[in-house]
Amino acid sequence: MPGAPAYRRYGYPRSRAGVPSGKSSLYQDAEYVTTVADSPARNRYELGGVPLAAAAVDHIARVEKVLNGSGDVTLQRAASALVNQAALVLYDAGKPAAADQADALSLEFAVRAKDPEGQARAYEGLSRISLYRGDFARAVSYAEKGLKVQGASNSRRASLYMRLGRSLAHVPAQQHASRSALDQARSVGGLSPFGEAALIGDVGIGLGHLRAYREAGTLLSKAAEQIGQWSPLFQAQYLGRQIQTSFRASDPAFAADRMTELARALPF
Repeated sequence: MPGAPAYRRYGYPRSRAGVPSGKSSLYQDAEYVTTVADSPARNRYELGGVPLAAAAVDHIARVEKVLNGSGDVTLQRAASALVNQAALVLYDAGKPAAADQADALSLEFAVRAKDPEGQARAYEGLSRISLYRGDFARAVSYAEKGLKVQGASNSRRASLYMRLGRSLAHVPAQQHASRSALDQARSVGGLSPFGEAALIGDVGIGLGHLRAYREAGTLLSKAAEQIGQWSPLFQAQYLGRQIQTSFRASDPAFAADRMTELARALPF
């Protein structure tokens, strides 16, 4: 958006009161950093990572500068959340190396803050990126480390079981363990409607890798239908996965039907 204020172009919330007293940067204020962390999450659901990547890198640099040597636990907890969101943006933008570094930094901040949710969240991100890069053993290890963190939310534990299941699906002779982890992910409960829809879709992807094509297709269809009200981007991703699953299941007619549905979703 050329000519727009920086806070609108790059996802910064406008400060109501300027820089807090005694602080040289808004990034020294935990409340502000928490608010900033919400912005990439909302925008990523709508736009994907590519338009937000430059802002994500800028957020990380600003947070690192402010937190160098800082012992503010509340600020470190907020910074961990912001850097994790930046990592998701970079991952979506096809920059896995940068995303991996960001999630490692998010984990460091969460450990300093003694924040179990932040630690589990960072481990989930590191598992996601390792799986994307084809390092399945590391993806499994990170998911297992995340599940060992005491005090994480139900939503986080469900996601970590899903990550474990999807990673194990690529490891020889681990299909049974993979299926068990995916089933465990769905049994956790207590998720938000959006979180439930996303989990269903991600479990469906894992089942596709286990060649449980019919069940995978059912879950992916359900996820695409439910999640569209929040994220057309995620809806398109699950429809795309359903098309891939249909081809693997030798069902080109259904794949063609899903392609038509995907064509309707993509313009949005």
